[in-house]
Amino acid sequence: MTTLVTGAFGCIGSWVVRGLLAEGERPVAFDLGDDPWRLRMIAGDDVASRVTLVRGDIADRDALVGVVREHGIRRIVHLAAWQVPLCRQDPARGALVNVVGTANVFEAARAVAGQVERIAYASSAGVFGPPSLYPPGPLRDDAPPHPATHYGVYKVANEETARVYWEEHRIRSSGFRPLSVYGPGRDVGVTATPTLAMKAAVLGRPFELRWSGSTDLIYVEDVARALIKASRATLDRARVYNLHGSSVALGEVVRLIETAWPAAKGLLTHVEAPMPFATALDDTRYQRDLGPAPPTALVDGVRRTLDEFARLHKDGRLDARELA
Repeated sequence: MTTLVTGAFGCIGSWVVRGLLAEGERPVAFDLGDDPWRLRMIAGDDVASRVTLVRGDIADRDALVGVVREHGIRRIVHLAAWQVPLCRQDPARGALVNVVGTANVFEAARAVAGQVERIAYASSAGVFGPPSLYPPGPLRDDAPPHPATHYGVYKVANEETARVYWEEHRIRSSGFRPLSVYGPGRDVGVTATPTLAMKAAVLGRPFELRWSGSTDLIYVEDVARALIKASRATLDRARVYNLHGSSVALGEVVRLIETAWPAAKGLLTHVEAPMPFATALDDTRYQRDLGPAPPTALVDGVRRTLDEFARLHKDGRLDARELA
């Protein structure tokens, strides 16, 4: 069965493609970009010969419907989206990409009634507001949304879009709400800061982490596995899941990086500016429906990320444009 991955050139998209290839599938990678450098970095230099690459705009519904029909798509992993900074800079375009784009994915599934079995998509813990709005403790899936950014508003809209498509058209879907995703390829967005700090450590460069406080960090491969598993599940309805990794203060992340990479000691600093997001997530519902799925321990994820950056740096392939 063929899986369509939208936003395949992004961080999570590249890891989803890598996971599908490892299981013997030839996915269809749909992206507006023309340089799949993350995809090559994560899935291998020969990735273009092992996937079907389609250049297209998620805001173009007709093009998306055509891809689903032409390639006999049975499952969709939808990841094409703008991150918080771009949505803040251009809210109208951000809504077109994030909200209309998601509606187009569901419309493409509806246009080929009975062909697409399930849609798995990335929502975000950005649907929740700052910790002060909630009781103490990890946030449950059913905590009320209070998004503090345009990006979070768009994700709430997408979750509701999925619900309506189930109620009106019986299109099955699963959305996932990670908070701070980290790992190789994570270089864009507010929560990319911990990964950028790891890259700076390997390169021996000073780096200021742009926020502080605590967050829920999850290794990118764990997110990709959740999406792939959900895309193959037989669960009905439009379901949405929190994804929990490790709830930790940013100072502890710096300590783990310095312990794993001693040469970075003294290079990493952070500002006192907590993010307006939850600090810990409860993923009991995800573990019940699709688990058990223990997350990668933070110490192991940090080590794996540093080792991968070191390997790429040795080969002259570590992209550091975002550190300029």
